[in-house]
Amino acid sequence: MVNKRWRTQDTLMSGLLILWFGWTIAVAQSATMISRFDQAIAIPLHHSSQWFQQLMTSYTQLGNPHMITIITLVVGVILLLLRQPRATLFFWINVWVLGGYGNYFIKQLIQRPRPTAWRLVQIGGYSYPSGHSTTTTLLIGSLLVIAWDLLKKSTLKRSLLGLGILMILLMMVSRIIVGVHYPSDTLGGLMLGSYLLYLSTRLTTGHRTGPIRLKSRS
Repeated sequence: MVNKRWRTQDTLMSGLLILWFGWTIAVAQSATMISRFDQAIAIPLHHSSQWFQQLMTSYTQLGNPHMITIITLVVGVILLLLRQPRATLFFWINVWVLGGYGNYFIKQLIQRPRPTAWRLVQIGGYSYPSGHSTTTTLLIGSLLVIAWDLLKKSTLKRSLLGLGILMILLMMVSRIIVGVHYPSDTLGGLMLGSYLLYLSTRLTTGHRTGPIRLKSRS
């Protein structure tokens, strides 16, 4: 049963990877479909309520590199204090290595300029994919995976899942509202982060919790 479930999930995530590749190619080629998608979502968000824009301007700062570094370090230390060094490594590698370097590599490859028509904050660099979306997906997603491993109450797990999804979606929305990303950037970041999270989760099954035991030489 477990193997069958994994095969089904592998197929679904392989489909997501193919979809992400197609989406990325369309973005790189400035396809008309991408432009229409971006306008349909960005324009209503740029005309949203003032209080919501102010809220998102503050919220988006939680995804800035220095804040992500602090959050990731603090959460990792807490996991270490809970005697979960494997979970700490899983969390740190996902956020700092996969999230940071994976997103940076794709940005340098695509080199999509950031939008300039609307700006509430200033930032440099390239636009696709959204680093905030990718990293937040990996950060929150990794915590959800660890919670699934350690927690027993299914109701608590479902509540955390709902909260996590909401936080990721709000980060995506915030990047559009402050004008530093196109909607297609944030969706690309979500897909990239989701696949990288699944890949790391798949490869570490059965090895994400508990102490690190070094094999002794006989």
